[in-house]
Amino acid sequence: MTKVSFLGACNEVGSSAVLVDTGTEKMVMDYGVKLQEDPVQYPEEVKGKLNSILLTHTHLDHSGAVPYLYHQGQKCPLIGQDITLPFSRMLWYDSIKIAKMEGKRIKFNGHDIRRSVKKFRGVEYRKPFKIGKSRVTSYDAGHIPGSSMFFIENGGKKILYTGDFNTDDTRLLAGCDWDIPKPDVLVTESTYAGKEHPNREEEERKLIEVVNDTIANDGIAVIACFAIARSQEVMLILDNYGIKAPVYVEGMARQATDIVNDHPHLQNEYNSLKRAMKNMNVKYIQHHMQRKKIAKDPCVVITTSGMLSGGAVVYYLKRLHNREDCSLIMTGFQVPDTEGDNLLKTGRYVHEELDFKVKMNVNKFDFSAHSSDSDIISFIQKLSPKKVFCVHGERTDTFANDLNSKGFDAVSPKKGEEFTF
Repeated sequence: MTKVSFLGACNEVGSSAVLVDTGTEKMVMDYGVKLQEDPVQYPEEVKGKLNSILLTHTHLDHSGAVPYLYHQGQKCPLIGQDITLPFSRMLWYDSIKIAKMEGKRIKFNGHDIRRSVKKFRGVEYRKPFKIGKSRVTSYDAGHIPGSSMFFIENGGKKILYTGDFNTDDTRLLAGCDWDIPKPDVLVTESTYAGKEHPNREEEERKLIEVVNDTIANDGIAVIACFAIARSQEVMLILDNYGIKAPVYVEGMARQATDIVNDHPHLQNEYNSLKRAMKNMNVKYIQHHMQRKKIAKDPCVVITTSGMLSGGAVVYYLKRLHNREDCSLIMTGFQVPDTEGDNLLKTGRYVHEELDFKVKMNVNKFDFSAHSSDSDIISFIQKLSPKKVFCVHGERTDTFANDLNSKGFDAVSPKKGEEFTF
């Protein structure tokens, strides 16, 4: 008898965590946080001893509470793709740094991060491994480098957990693996359920048009990105369209870019990022004096954070917000009530003690690494599972009803709810 418990990301995005208890093994898949809450929202507590933590990818809504499990005394392996370890370590230490700066409580410390790192075990796509009596396989989720879907087989039962996944190719990554055995139970993300993405090539052309117009007006194009995957994707887009201007990389995007370059086999085209950076002679901004220097001449700055909630982008907004010849380009989803979302709504940037009107040319583009509604449904139809659980979305109830109308047995679980098979 297998039990599946939903500890987070139920009818919301954030604090993802799914517990699988086969009767002989207990595995938690992801253990993330919801950063937009104050205090930060953690998943339901895990009771008892775990045999494994399966980490689909490093984004904090999936990985951000993993060190807390070790803080509580778990001693099990932490399993994911090799690249997930340096990404996670980077984000976990940054979480502690931000918590200290903002005077907020965090449930783990540096010792817990070191314990998490020590317990990490890297696996490869499509190479099954054992956790007790369970057979587990990692499949490429196409979301960010190293993102996984986990397929668990035990006692004749088959469970697939997608984590975050993207069916479409991007310049950085190939889309997710479709050649997966049919599961009895599918736990799927539903981030863009009910929504479709705009044509990606058209979004790229619009981005390049804004960058070229800005450079032609002797301005600076500040591109706000998520450090992992999005920053590197933007560099590949700029290179593809032959941008003829200095390109600089700022903030945590530097470290994330080095990590991606250290894993060239995970890129859609082997080592494509390093080639693009060489073509454009991309330079890293390492200290404050470099910032002051580059902000005087036309250039492109790729920087964090993607939602303008801190990081190096704050410097450029403070310095350039009154310049109508400069552009601010946002490349991803803006969570409601974040600084980026509020800027789009009000035209003002409000962050800590800052509050000013932004006269820069402000643009937002959709380069999402999540599957759209139609792609999620196509993926589910291909797998044809007996049971579908919809998580990690703000309209999972509606999405489950939509799947039921298409002949599936779909449920939107509540936080803490347990199902037995």
